[in-house]
Amino acid sequence: MDKFDYSPLSEIDGRDFFSLLIKEIQKTNNLISEIYNNYKSRDLSKQGYEFEIIKYTPEDFESYGSFKFFKVNDKCVLKPIADFRPKGVSVSGFKPLSLADFIGIDNIIKDVFQNTIKFASGKSANNVLLWGDRGTGKSSLIRAIAKSFGEEPYIGKIKFIEIVEDTAEFIYELITIIKTKPYRFILIFDDIAFDADSLFYKKLKSLLDGGLDELPENIIIYATSNKRHLTTEKFSSERSNGDFIHPEEEVEEGLSLSDRFGLTYGLYSFDREVYLKMVEMYFKKYDIKISSINMGQVRKDAINFAIIKGSRSGRTAKQFAVSLIKD
Repeated sequence: MDKFDYSPLSEIDGRDFFSLLIKEIQKTNNLISEIYNNYKSRDLSKQGYEFEIIKYTPEDFESYGSFKFFKVNDKCVLKPIADFRPKGVSVSGFKPLSLADFIGIDNIIKDVFQNTIKFASGKSANNVLLWGDRGTGKSSLIRAIAKSFGEEPYIGKIKFIEIVEDTAEFIYELITIIKTKPYRFILIFDDIAFDADSLFYKKLKSLLDGGLDELPENIIIYATSNKRHLTTEKFSSERSNGDFIHPEEEVEEGLSLSDRFGLTYGLYSFDREVYLKMVEMYFKKYDIKISSINMGQVRKDAINFAIIKGSRSGRTAKQFAVSLIKD
């Protein structure tokens, strides 16, 4: 390899060399600034714009209130949910649940609804976690909240985005897109329960930590889980690394995420009377006619159905009602 000829440099005194060095540094800084400004000024509002590998249509934000963020063939898609129909329109004979249909959780509904109104109005609001027994209406409540804000005067102010777990690695890219939009966004993480080492867990915890990756002021999170600890619990006779149930450090790790939600509520299985009221509510939803003469036997059948299922929940009440629909 030929040696570099330094002889021309001997003709430059110290001051000239320093001056040339400063000029080269300035050129480099100008080039970096130009690249950054070009990146910063990109038009993200063009029809069909694709940010990295996220496909979406900007105009959809004007027409829809709810979206789903999921992956198809290694591409992430942000797609509007079109199933929130105008009032009175039913799907297959079933009218979607409204907030008035929930029984026994009035205080929870009130708090979450007020939190959502405050956020939609441009004020700071809390992240929300609903946890508890399966089938108690956690996901249904979040959907009903989203539906109630999918109409005027709020549809032009707030949007709901359901996050599917396999899109975890692209959460930051999604946030980069929506944080520049003139709307408030609630990201919905439904039925979260995953290993503390998972990417999904780490991303969500990072967003709630309040550090460098903290959420922009126009984004908060609503999440549901079947358990408060949120992380996977394991049994092992040897108690080897990772195979344990609730050692002290695992309890702290599991709760470290749930504690980052400002509003946290537990939903539990219903007592018998609330369960039977839910059954009657679903009869109305499905337009099932039961005579007063037969209602006593139907109530007994509903209780036996719950015993077999092992749960008195809204889901069980709905399943019992469906079982009575005639062919």
